[in-house]
Amino acid sequence: MGNWPAFLETNWFNLVQSVGIIAGLIFTAVTIRRDSKSHRMTALLALEEQHRELWSELHRRPELARILAGKVDLVASPITTAETEFLNTVFVHFCTGWRLAKEHKILSTEDLARDISEFLSRPIPQQVWQQSRSTREKRFVAFVEGHRAKATRPKSD
Repeated sequence: MGNWPAFLETNWFNLVQSVGIIAGLIFTAVTIRRDSKSHRMTALLALEEQHRELWSELHRRPELARILAGKVDLVASPITTAETEFLNTVFVHFCTGWRLAKEHKILSTEDLARDISEFLSRPIPQQVWQQSRSTREKRFVAFVEGHRAKATRPKSD
């Protein structure tokens, strides 16, 4: 114990340098964590803005009204180009949400899967999905199809 003053006298610079390095690393970790939270929040806000804009488009354009209909006669009234283009935009939006959920944990994948399954239970979105899924990211298609299969599977008692 008596050697502490001598040790500090000869090694004070190394001690100060080590404390400075450790403090710098802690500061960097705190800053990175704060920036990460900020980036996640920015991404979530951007996704919410896109979501609002996308669905307000559906309500602004009367020619898209039947997209959400539960029953549609696709033989008498085939899917229009406007409906197909809108739905392709919706699928890109869902894929973006899926990426944010998988990679950044911004959304719940279960909530997203439930939304997608419910949306694809309607005839027009289902038909456009079937026609366009081969052009989508394979992992996203597997995610969607896996959850659709769960949603349509009868529940056992």
